Amino acid sequence: MEKNVVKHVLADVFLITHNAKGERDTMALYELLRRSYRSRQMDWHEECLQMAWEQYRYWLLSSSAGPAGYGQQRKGRTRKKTRELSYPIRLEKRGRNEWEFAWPSEVLSLMSKFDLGCEHLEAGNINKARFIFNSILKECPYFIDALNHLAVIEWDVGNLAGAHGFYLQAYEIGRSVLPPHFRGKLPWGWVDNRPFLRTLHGLALVKLRQGDSRAAKELLEWVIKLDPDDHMGVRTILEDIRKGTVPQDE
Repeated sequence: MEKNVVKHVLADVFLITHNAKGERDTMALYELLRRSYRSRQMDWHEECLQMAWEQYRYWLLSSSAGPAGYGQQRKGRTRKKTRELSYPIRLEKRGRNEWEFAWPSEVLSLMSKFDLGCEHLEAGNINKARFIFNSILKECPYFIDALNHLAVIEWDVGNLAGAHGFYLQAYEIGRSVLPPHFRGKLPWGWVDNRPFLRTLHGLALVKLRQGDSRAAKELLEWVIKLDPDDHMGVRTILEDIRKGTVPQDE
């Protein structure tokens, strides 16, 4: 069985236990499993367990309380109000300080339809592409890449306000998944990060075209922090902003 699947099954068990019985019992469960795996020299299982524990702790620290529906307050306990996820999207740990968006089944089931919309857009069939992307959003309002491509359509027809609106919706959805003061990386190499990275890139270009170079610069600098290898060529745009030589058709 794939490690990532086992990790999330165990992480969900920890989170459900936490909400039902509290952190002490969750820790006891973790220690019981860890000792059991170690005594039987089940290294693969112990590694999955450690990954699951880190994922569970991240969900707690992120103030989103993990997947949608898992953040309810326990009876008889008081706690500070936390920011809850508005969408069933997770972050999954992939490496040291590296994370990847994990899209729910609703998004995955619509990928063929999305690909068809992209084919129409590339072929210049804008109306068909727009119809498909809008129909996707009716089924799944948090499908970020459908919003990105609607923004591209509006950009191409010269409607900057429309492009800005779609990119901003996508930004707010993606940003809601990240914890406050997020300092991790979302590398382009983890493919499910690409929709949100494209959102930031596109929103920055719209801001730049609208004359808000300061906002554009902040967004692009954030992209560099999230994806230091700079797969979208952001550093070149930042250098052009610094020199005041950004082309009007950028």
